[in-house]
Amino acid sequence: MFEAEPGLIIWTWLCFGALLGLLAKFAYKPIVAILDQRANDIREELQASDKTRKDAEDLLLKYQAKLDEGRADVQKMIEEGRSVGEKLKREIVEKADAESKALVKKAQEEIEREKKKALMALQEQVAELSVQVASKMIAETLRPMDHEKLIAGALAQVKEDYAKN
Repeated sequence: MFEAEPGLIIWTWLCFGALLGLLAKFAYKPIVAILDQRANDIREELQASDKTRKDAEDLLLKYQAKLDEGRADVQKMIEEGRSVGEKLKREIVEKADAESKALVKKAQEEIEREKKKALMALQEQVAELSVQVASKMIAETLRPMDHEKLIAGALAQVKEDYAKN
């Protein structure tokens, strides 16, 4: 099948050596340069990728810090709103309480005034009726001296009743 011929082996080695020499002189440096350039490009892309990743992480941390700050601000606003609401609630309750007390006091004063007016009107009517009854009785049964005593007594009674009220 396969027979080794010494001439063919020598020529194969010579062709291989010549091809290797030609490749080493003309093609090796450009191939190595292309491979080195590709390795450098990959290295730079990895470095850029790492830098981009670090920048993204830094940006994420900044956004998280801002988000936390925003949440704190919102919480603070909520607490301030609650405190303002509670303060307003207390003020409204206090104002309503004061107004209700003022209305009750005003009503009591009005009741007291009306009571005094009614008592005075009643006293006037009693006095008038007493005078009328007394004058009729005096005119019919009393002597002038008894008449004067009754008038003095009635006036004293009216003064005493008026002083009590």
